Parts: sequence; C-alpha cells; structure tokens
Amino acid sequence: MSHHQLLVAPAQHRQAADFVLRGMRGVFALVYGLLVASLCAFLAKRKGYSVVLFGILGFFFSLITLIVLLFIPRKK
Repeated sequence: MSHHQLLVAPAQHRQAADFVLRGMRGVFALVYGLLVASLCAFLAKRKGYSVVLFGILGFFFSLITLIVLLFIPRKK
C-alpha cells in the first residue's frame, strides 16, 4: 500500500469516522450537561431551593439556569 492510498480513505471509512465523532459529541454533551446540572443542584441547595428542579433545569438550560441561580436571593 502506497502512502497516497493511506491518506485517501474510502467513503465507508469516512462514514464510520463521522458516526464515531457524532457519538463522541453526544458523550461530551451528556457529561457537560451532568456537570452543569450538578453545579446548579449544589447552588440551589445552598440557597434553599429545590435541588431536583434546578438540577433538571441546569441540564437542559445550563447557562441560563446558572445565571439565575447566581442572582436569586437565598430563601429565608
């Protein structure tokens, strides 16, 4: 196999690589969502709000939820 043949991958190999990369993006998005959800739940607990509610909101609306949690006052 020449050097040129190694650089030009058949279409099947490119499709497989695209599939793997899409899967990796999904894994990274899931890990990011879980990390942000955990941080939101932690902040909500410290401020006296629902851990479950803000954890779920943090997973789906990460930055918005974090900003809200930073500016809402503590519950009394």
